[in-house]
Amino acid sequence: MLSTFGCGFLLGFLLLGCGERTGKQSSVKAAYLLDAVYPRYLDYPTPSAGKVVRTNPPILRWPVEKGRNIRYDIRLWAENEGSSPDRINEIRDIPWAMFNPHEKLASGNWYWQFRKSGEEWSEKQHFLVDSLAVEIVSPDANEFLQALPKAHPRVLASAADLSRLGNLELNEDIRFILAKAEKVLLESIPNEQEGLPTRTGADESQDKKLRLDASKELGSRVYYAVVSLSEAYILSRNEEFAEKAIQIASEVATWEPRGVSSVNDFGDSRCMVAMALVFDTFYDKLSDTEKEALIQAIKPRASHFYTSWINNIEARVLSGHVWQHILHYFFQTCLAVYGDEPEAAEWLAYAYELFLARAPVLGGHDGGWAEGVSYFRMNMETLIDIPLSIKKITGFDFVQAHPWYASQVDWMIYHIPPGSASDGFADNSDELSSPGTDYVAFALELAKLRKDTKAAWYANESMKYERASLAEHPTLRWVRLTKTRDLPIPDPVSFPDLPMGKASTDIGVVAMHSDVANKKNNLMVAMRSSPFGSYGHMLSDQNVFNILIGGKKLFYRTGYKVSMNDPHRTGWYQHTKSQNGIVVDGNGQPYSTEAFGWIARFLQGDDLAYAKGDASRAYQSKETEEDYSVVKNIRHLVLLKPDVILVYDELEAGEAVNWSWLIHSLEAMEIDTKNQTFRVQQENAIGMGRLWASADLSFHFRDTFDVAAVNWRKSVGEDGRVKSYKDNQFHLSATPTKKSTKMRFFGVIQVAEEMDESELLSGTLRNGIAEIEIGNWKISASLDSASAPGLLIQNEKTETVFSSHGKALRLRDQSFSGKDSGSSILGIIRDGSPLFIEAKDELPPEMQSRLRYFEKSSGNFSQ
Repeated sequence: MLSTFGCGFLLGFLLLGCGERTGKQSSVKAAYLLDAVYPRYLDYPTPSAGKVVRTNPPILRWPVEKGRNIRYDIRLWAENEGSSPDRINEIRDIPWAMFNPHEKLASGNWYWQFRKSGEEWSEKQHFLVDSLAVEIVSPDANEFLQALPKAHPRVLASAADLSRLGNLELNEDIRFILAKAEKVLLESIPNEQEGLPTRTGADESQDKKLRLDASKELGSRVYYAVVSLSEAYILSRNEEFAEKAIQIASEVATWEPRGVSSVNDFGDSRCMVAMALVFDTFYDKLSDTEKEALIQAIKPRASHFYTSWINNIEARVLSGHVWQHILHYFFQTCLAVYGDEPEAAEWLAYAYELFLARAPVLGGHDGGWAEGVSYFRMNMETLIDIPLSIKKITGFDFVQAHPWYASQVDWMIYHIPPGSASDGFADNSDELSSPGTDYVAFALELAKLRKDTKAAWYANESMKYERASLAEHPTLRWVRLTKTRDLPIPDPVSFPDLPMGKASTDIGVVAMHSDVANKKNNLMVAMRSSPFGSYGHMLSDQNVFNILIGGKKLFYRTGYKVSMNDPHRTGWYQHTKSQNGIVVDGNGQPYSTEAFGWIARFLQGDDLAYAKGDASRAYQSKETEEDYSVVKNIRHLVLLKPDVILVYDELEAGEAVNWSWLIHSLEAMEIDTKNQTFRVQQENAIGMGRLWASADLSFHFRDTFDVAAVNWRKSVGEDGRVKSYKDNQFHLSATPTKKSTKMRFFGVIQVAEEMDESELLSGTLRNGIAEIEIGNWKISASLDSASAPGLLIQNEKTETVFSSHGKALRLRDQSFSGKDSGSSILGIIRDGSPLFIEAKDELPPEMQSRLRYFEKSSGNFSQ
């Protein structure tokens, strides 16, 4: 029999020692030793403090010293205990703050030092290599450069490829490339003055953005015209395509390199790479004068990027545009002019080393992309084409070597499932109603390159919901046509073995589903609590969640991006108050890398999945000079099959504050203040929730934004139409009637086509314990903030038991106390016998590394 349900059992297991020691220690360390996990610039040497490295060899990185013409020296050696170093490798005059050994390191203790050239060596840094480290052994930059073919072309195709590509059998990809090129033949040659805006904004901020938009549009027009013509020429040998491409590039070569075409870095880089593609593709058709003109026009643009990147980008947490497209364009430009422009060797060496050192810059090892599903699309070409170019030249296969590529399909499946809208995190993710052809194209490349049947399933399943043809979209089209054409797509698994949830703790997201492979009936809930904090296209959304049913948004964050610095984005969309999260005295989380969180725990069975997010550090930032007194923000999120979601919050501040629990919907929401319920009726389901708390609540409901959204840029959506920003979204805030230092909330949300609402209404709150039964689930939560926290769940039919903080559970004839005080425990029946799964707080690897280093620096460190 399952353990007896009720207040007595809950209080009993709370009193039996379900303390928070393990979780508290982790939280305290993060709060008091770390200002940020990923500061804007790296501020400590890594790997260090005895870190067990994840890759072999590890990349050595250190804080940059600002300035031009900075050079560094490093030395690296292995050292066994009690013995002298076997060999010291010393590398001098490095122009950037990173070093890849490019050889497998022996298992054991390794030490290294760095310095600005000519100055004193740093303290000795220590790391450990063991057999579990993933081998990523790449050729060094000199080997890469020496392996480059001498002949042109090299970028879109090699000289050896031309005959084969010119005789390919006509397919949809080729038809669209040729048709696009034919249209370009009819277009006028772009003029530099087209890079000036044709209208003005309401203020200087809007004027600046309109100048950026116009400059980008000009560069994009140049780039896409040249790419279409160059690709079409390679496939058809139609001389008209070559002549028009050369005319466009020759015109761009006359433009002022730091003029209007460089105002936007995307436009600048697209002008640069367009000229480079013409230089490379039509090398034998260009006169010496034309070649020299192109080189002299390419050089200042490429040099500008290089000089602004070195001693900068390698240490910066993120420079979004660099990684989205510009590094790829720069890499292609360097390939094109190497051997003709002497400085290209150094440019290309940096691009090569930078990619290998930092990619995937927002991904970690367990898949995912910290800037969310929308902006990941802008990184797809870079993350596939650069590795394939490196492989073609050297034979080294980064896609096979790096574990991120193996895990990426899981993130796609769980955070933007086939036919479904996305998890909702980061800019523009709200605009994706389904993966779209970009994700299909990317998944197909993963499937081919890694023989990944799950990626093939994702692409195949997504295509059931996507109308557009892959050939119509340029994303990875040329890669598919030229570099992976002959690789077979593995047969997709007919029905993949997909557990309820997936946690990508490196980037700090988790998603849980009732049936992820079945869009129609799938209930999805996702939470973000990220070590990256808020930066770039990320939002102030630590410990927030979004709920979808049948692939459609139900309880979901609100607002519109407009532009990065638009008042609506900064005053609503980016702000925590637009999210299903917690605000304090009306204040949200600072927009800063210092306002971070993490997924501290995750476990799952067959019908229950659980995650714990810790955003205790997310409400303060020295950088922004904000501190809202929060010392604890723990959110426990549970999905119970088939239709119940639980949200249990533990909150604490250094002074009495007004806590507000927020939930939003894009559809009309009905509020019952007496029963503290909220309800949304959608075409495909009803979503209803009830909220309990440790204090009396006041509900505040509205359907307007704090700051109106206005499409002054005339931005267009995926369908090509001008976006309409309607203020018709719905926002509920539940706030206690009195301020307090401690607070607990407990939300129970049920989502179904039809439901017995009486089950939600029958829940009780007695003696600080909330109890409710929904279907076969019995749920109990401790809401007395003076007592120990705890969430207890059990299902007698499926024989499932769970405690969030408990020390002991009983299932059938077995008891389990757990190995760690305060751990979360799930008991299930597996193969006819009880199985207990335990989870304690675990920090993501980067947090662990920083804590070890700063503990050691402060003297509070034991090896």
